[in-house]
Amino acid sequence: MADLINLTRGNPDPAAFPIQALVRCSEENLKRDGKVVLQYGHAPGYAPLREWFARQYAVKPANIFMGNSSLEILNFLTQIELKPGTRAFVESPSYDRANTLLRRSGAEVVGIPMEADGMNLAIFEKELQKGPPALAYVVADFQNPMGTTTSEAKRKQVAAWAQQYGFWIAEDAPYRQLRYHGQAVPTIMSFAPDRVLHMSSLSKVLAPGVRMGYVVAPEAVVEKLVRYALDTYIGPVLTAQGMVYEYLCTGALEPNIEKLKKLYGPRLDGALASLDKYLPGTIIARPEGGYFVSITLPQGNSMDKLLARAEGVGLKLSDGRGFYLTPADGDRFLRIPFCQIAPDEMEEAIRRLAGILD
Repeated sequence: MADLINLTRGNPDPAAFPIQALVRCSEENLKRDGKVVLQYGHAPGYAPLREWFARQYAVKPANIFMGNSSLEILNFLTQIELKPGTRAFVESPSYDRANTLLRRSGAEVVGIPMEADGMNLAIFEKELQKGPPALAYVVADFQNPMGTTTSEAKRKQVAAWAQQYGFWIAEDAPYRQLRYHGQAVPTIMSFAPDRVLHMSSLSKVLAPGVRMGYVVAPEAVVEKLVRYALDTYIGPVLTAQGMVYEYLCTGALEPNIEKLKKLYGPRLDGALASLDKYLPGTIIARPEGGYFVSITLPQGNSMDKLLARAEGVGLKLSDGRGFYLTPADGDRFLRIPFCQIAPDEMEEAIRRLAGILD
């Protein structure tokens, strides 16, 4: 059997981790502030780090909540803002774990179909008229799993609806800084800062193992998060936050992001070129950054057929049905992560994929 090529996880390349820099930063922070970071640390996180992020977003530290990943923060938000009898909107397809958390809240979860430039606004508006959500979850930049970027016009409209109907937008932006081509689009938060909970993390631009996420939100929401976190785990992992703070203070993050762009940009280009070569016409959207590209399998194919055949040719693939609230909608959807795969290996993966399709 051919060597296995794994196309399931959106993992960063471990070769890009700034290990030695983080070792030095951890040591420095423990020496300087060990009595703080080794003690119980109450939510909302390590104060110097909250102040650092507040400066980046031009808000007050009271508008910043730090947690152990942005996914954990989303979990907290779903427990705080959603309950049986409320509604939640989510892109369709969307991050599978986000779908799970939204459903776990007991709310009615509504999938808004995605287009190449974001959600279908006609369907979004139709669902609003049935009843607005308490929370809408959106990955506007290089969406997981599609790779799409929501247009500025659609961001403005969704922001306007959030203000009009009084619902929260959870804008998840873990990939925003990893743009390899084109121009950045303003955040949804910039159009409605009073209705947007802007989440991100350092998992994609530094290392996922630090498990450090944050949200920029109105003070009232941060206060709710603090109360919920205190009753859940008392506080986040301050040793990791202290290490990250020292790293950020060195000014190393931006150079690290530029290094990642130089590494990942050619891998995106290679993935698109291989898909154009072996599977023309299947790409749903042509990403300008992030971690993923997605395709629609040709008519006559299905996930059951694909997954059974993939094992025989040394491919490990994600089940596209897992990204949809209604699994059948994803029967011909395939997410392809490219950041950990060199262009020559990606070409071989796409060649094998093409060979097992009907």
